[in-house]
Amino acid sequence: MSLNNILDVKCCFNWVFGQGATRLDESRLFDLLERIRRTGSIASAARETGISYRNAWGLLMQWENRFGHPLLISARGLGTQLTPFAVRLLELDSRIRAGLMPHLAAAAAEMKRGLSEVTTPEPPMMRLHASHDLILARLPDLLALHGHPLDLQFHGSLESLISFAENRCEIAGFHCPEGPIGDSLWQQYRPFLKPRQHVLIRLARRTQGMMVKAGNPKKLRSIRDLARPGIRFLNRQRGAGTRLLLDWLLQENGIAAQEIAGYGNAELTHSAVAAMIASGHADVGLGVEAAAREFKLGFVPLLKEDYFLVMRRNLLQQPAVQSLLALLESREFRRTAAELPGYDVSGSGNQESIAGHSG
Repeated sequence: MSLNNILDVKCCFNWVFGQGATRLDESRLFDLLERIRRTGSIASAARETGISYRNAWGLLMQWENRFGHPLLISARGLGTQLTPFAVRLLELDSRIRAGLMPHLAAAAAEMKRGLSEVTTPEPPMMRLHASHDLILARLPDLLALHGHPLDLQFHGSLESLISFAENRCEIAGFHCPEGPIGDSLWQQYRPFLKPRQHVLIRLARRTQGMMVKAGNPKKLRSIRDLARPGIRFLNRQRGAGTRLLLDWLLQENGIAAQEIAGYGNAELTHSAVAAMIASGHADVGLGVEAAAREFKLGFVPLLKEDYFLVMRRNLLQQPAVQSLLALLESREFRRTAAELPGYDVSGSGNQESIAGHSG
């Protein structure tokens, strides 16, 4: 096995139901059920999965016996539909996977870093601690293609900047809206940013808003609606930029945190919040448009915000940093961003003055 194969590692998890199950069985089942839900046809799902119709039926019958619950409903003229049990199975799998994604990415990065230290003379991996972002999550794979592995760990904006100030990472990622909201948040970020020693790199501008159930059945239109009776909110963790934004919006609208049902319930990423809403555990949460669309949710835009990377000026000429900056300005990065709604990457890779932002 080549060194590239050793370092091209991903951390995954699989469900194992029952003593006789295997990881391959579970993976094939979930893949088949998801395709049946989308196509309404076992035959089409089997073709897409790459197995025969007979084997697909056999797999489904095997799992119905194992679960003790039916997985399919055949309705004349409507094709094949999933039972509530099967739908719930897929929803739980999607939500839990979204919540585990940052931890699995961190575990894979740790494995890569550990193997790199003993197999190559290259310097340690560049470390990036950052607030969760869907474009940023794609950077490690893109940079690895250019020979520069990246250790990406997701934290809140403030926690990432603290980590940067304490030299636990070379780059930190955080986001901030423009206007009065941004001015307020910059006051919390400013102690960790030194205009002469650090430089800001623009990653993207993105749309932040309320992620709601498809069709917006609760008719949520503004932050004030979060305090309505019967609305279940899901928050982000303390120190997350999105939570800082929420607190500012609540204060500006004269709403106390105690008025928001679910304010104390938190998830670590935009995707995890979206998955919880999609699975019926909450009605609304703040997040980026791309996360809402990923889980087929409705989205109520509230504002635009800038996402920045901050690094030390004396690192700008390092090959890994030069590769990162070139990637952010490349067509490759723009094609990747085009797949995610709500992002503007027209200024990606631009260096900007900290003093010009912090007022």
